Amino acid sequence: MKQKLLVIALAGAFAAPAMADVTISGTVNAGPFLSSSSDGTRGTGNAVTNLGGYDGVSGPRASQGFSSQGITSNYSNINIRSEEDLGNGLKVLFQYQIDISQTGSPIQSTDSRLRTRNSYLGFAGGWGAVKYGTNENVYEQYLYQADPLDGAAGVGGNLQMFGSPGYGVVFDVGQSGVTNANGSAGFYRRTDQNIWYESPDFNGFSFGASYSLNNYQSSSTSGKPGVISLGGQYKPADMPFYVNVAYERHKDLFGLSAITRPLSGASLNGGTGSTDTGLKLQAGVMFGDLTVGAIIEQLKYKTDGGGLVGGIQGLGFSEYKRTAYGLHAKFNLPTGYIGANFGIAQDGKFKGVGGNPSGTATDSGAMYFGLGYFHNLSKQTQLQVIGSLVDNKSNARYILAGAGTNNGGAPGADHTAIYFGVKHSF
Repeated sequence: MKQKLLVIALAGAFAAPAMADVTISGTVNAGPFLSSSSDGTRGTGNAVTNLGGYDGVSGPRASQGFSSQGITSNYSNINIRSEEDLGNGLKVLFQYQIDISQTGSPIQSTDSRLRTRNSYLGFAGGWGAVKYGTNENVYEQYLYQADPLDGAAGVGGNLQMFGSPGYGVVFDVGQSGVTNANGSAGFYRRTDQNIWYESPDFNGFSFGASYSLNNYQSSSTSGKPGVISLGGQYKPADMPFYVNVAYERHKDLFGLSAITRPLSGASLNGGTGSTDTGLKLQAGVMFGDLTVGAIIEQLKYKTDGGGLVGGIQGLGFSEYKRTAYGLHAKFNLPTGYIGANFGIAQDGKFKGVGGNPSGTATDSGAMYFGLGYFHNLSKQTQLQVIGSLVDNKSNARYILAGAGTNNGGAPGADHTAIYFGVKHSF
């Protein structure tokens, strides 16, 4: 009897404590696409310096366009989540998100690596939530929420133009490996080494802030790459509208060198530091089944102690900015919905250094349009048909996201794509 009681006592002592529930969910979003790019122009490829297509031997050249077909998997992921109530209104939160996109760079179908998406550990209460790990910044979150073409990173999404200065930049994320000669110019980004705060809802108003830690400084003399992202949104539950504003500041990410990096025939003095900023205002109104909205965004890049010098024109500059405007719409149907995006990027403007003039980056602007139909087969499965057009001016290099053909980002090349996909959530 005593032995039996001892066994029971030992079993109780070593029994596993009650564990918080873990949920697994995800989305698989994939299908074939057709895309094509037109011939590039004999334009500059970088309207600031007049150098883009120059190979140093035969002079400016144009790239021939071509078409391609493939399979893309937009925003496919698996989420592992856990939440534990610690009492007194305090909870601990955990999420690990795995990117399972198996097509397209940087993950190929034969690549066994796993990419981490939004993953964090944190605490939440009536005061809001504090989390740390890897996450989409507030700036990107607001762009994503306003996009009616599912995923924003896919064919037709607002990532084609917003958060990008052009020049072949699309979904430019992370701080690792950034130097003054190899910068990062994208504002549609997910940042790691991040700490962020999410406020509760105050009668329709909410806000967020994030700060990336300086884990990627490579030496005592290198820059201190970091990102601050701030945003506020007013979206009252009983009113048919929303307004949000977001600001993001990149320290020592040297976005200007990313804009000029593709050039040949020029020397790049990347500078001793940089401050790049993005400012965006969005608003939308709901009229029954119809939602319409607008975006205005300005991106600005500034390098200290350097700039692009030499080349054909001997031009040097240390600042560059561009402004873009967009409209989006969504119309709900009994079977699903129709979504549309439209955007115009103005020509960029630059500021000369060393006695060089300031001016306009001629014909560096572009227009894009996206249209999609989303048909619900069930609560979990949806058919999608999305088309996209990027119409570049002769020196512009905005490119498609979610489709393979971009003609190398050749100056002046226009891009079109159509995507036939299935989205399955579980």
